[in-house]
Amino acid sequence: ILISLIVIFFWVITPAISLVIFLIVASHHFGKEDTQFLIIENSYLNQLLFFLKGSLIVFTPMYFHFDETISIFKLLLIDNESFYEILNIIETNKILLYGIILSTLSSIILFAKNFEIKRFTIFFDYFSIMIINYCFSPLVAFTIYFCFLHSVRHSISLMFELDKNDLTTGLKIFTKKAFPLTILTAIFCFVGLYLLNNTYNFDSSILKIIFI
Repeated sequence: ILISLIVIFFWVITPAISLVIFLIVASHHFGKEDTQFLIIENSYLNQLLFFLKGSLIVFTPMYFHFDETISIFKLLLIDNESFYEILNIIETNKILLYGIILSTLSSIILFAKNFEIKRFTIFFDYFSIMIINYCFSPLVAFTIYFCFLHSVRHSISLMFELDKNDLTTGLKIFTKKAFPLTILTAIFCFVGLYLLNNTYNFDSSILKIIFI
């Protein structure tokens, strides 16, 4: 709770810097959580490769739908013209494309190191992220990725942690533990949506809730 309050405080005081830090942390998180079940070695190089692989989640929506992504940032209280000028320079100079290329190379390296058939999952992730971000708006693309690629895999790994010998038992324990938190989260979402809808339009309120 204290960490959450600190994040909120810094987001209000310096939203642009907070967003950049958030995107960096998110890139490492998604890259690591989607790949570490394939790679046990915990080296600094692997951490860097995880970060670069996960950065695809950040770069692709900005590359394919730059203006829509900027609109999302503005709805998140990012009202810093210098920040948007920097983003425009990044977009104009094709730095986003270079970021995607680096992420592609990291996926190839992770795939090739100590090759195993199951590592084809890395390319399944890569092409899925590219396709959904090309076809859909940033919010829809991220929702599809988060719910059907990232979270499903993460949930299955948690079920195995709860019971390594029987996935069915792990599923039952996981469901029992997750259900109350899911209900509580849903209640907070509806309350937050009601409060935000008094100040913002419905679409903006939905976007803020989903982002959180």
